[in-house]
Amino acid sequence: MLSISTAFGATTAWQVGTSTWFYGPNWNNGEPDPSPNAFINNGGTAQITLDAGQAVALSLTLGLNPDQWGTVEVSAPFGGLTVGQAIIIGYRGKGNLVITDGDSVMSASASIASLTNELLPPSQGSATLNGGGLWTLSGRFDVGGYNNTPGGVALLNVTNGSTVSAGSVRVYNSGTLTGNGTVSTADGMTIDGTLAPSGTLTIDGNLSFGANANTRCNVSSTSVDNAQVSGAAFLNGKLSVTLNGLFTGDFTLLHASTPYDQFSSYSFTYTGCLSPSIRYVNGTDVVLHVESSCQ
Repeated sequence: MLSISTAFGATTAWQVGTSTWFYGPNWNNGEPDPSPNAFINNGGTAQITLDAGQAVALSLTLGLNPDQWGTVEVSAPFGGLTVGQAIIIGYRGKGNLVITDGDSVMSASASIASLTNELLPPSQGSATLNGGGLWTLSGRFDVGGYNNTPGGVALLNVTNGSTVSAGSVRVYNSGTLTGNGTVSTADGMTIDGTLAPSGTLTIDGNLSFGANANTRCNVSSTSVDNAQVSGAAFLNGKLSVTLNGLFTGDFTLLHASTPYDQFSSYSFTYTGCLSPSIRYVNGTDVVLHVESSCQ
């Protein structure tokens, strides 16, 4: 189980709207130190932006119950957050975490949109890293579930020089990984949901796709959404490609040190007289090949 219950020790809960993390009266039991479990459930936003050292907590939960939600913003000039156990972004409720401008977050593990809520709307969560943000996890990162159990609707967006580094990453059926930054894993990444690069998304490690995974890429004459995988890529699922404009040529959608198997199906969205197809080239690349079908 996730360590979010009062049975796991002291707690402190956010009780204002948008304000600084570093002001004790903003919490019902004072600003978190390394020992309490911190909760933001009242729709408020805790901002970690002051030159006050690292914000800390034992665990952090944003949106514990279905009718609750919370946000944390970690941004320049001096922000930083260290959590000894898990960061939970939308357990049964809704949560958002934003890391920008080169600031950093560290935690043992994380889950975005942990549970499905059988008779209620699913949990929802998003984590956005932008402008060189860094999130370092010593353990697992679950996007759209927790501990091999599918959860709610989750988004992990890693953009513009930002990096997520984790022991392992799993994107469940209802989860999406997007961006043009870097995701680094020691034990590999599994995609059961959606991989949607927006530019070049770098995967530092091995990458495996489940049977229901969907890889989405947009391609034009001047831009190509693509994944660059430093390790092996075990291909499966569907590859969906949207072609914007009229153009021809070859466009690399995925590069890996060693790709295994192939995508099980393809779909192409385009207008005009084009003839797209997928080729596997040089033992390393998945390539969109586009010819003109005009007579």
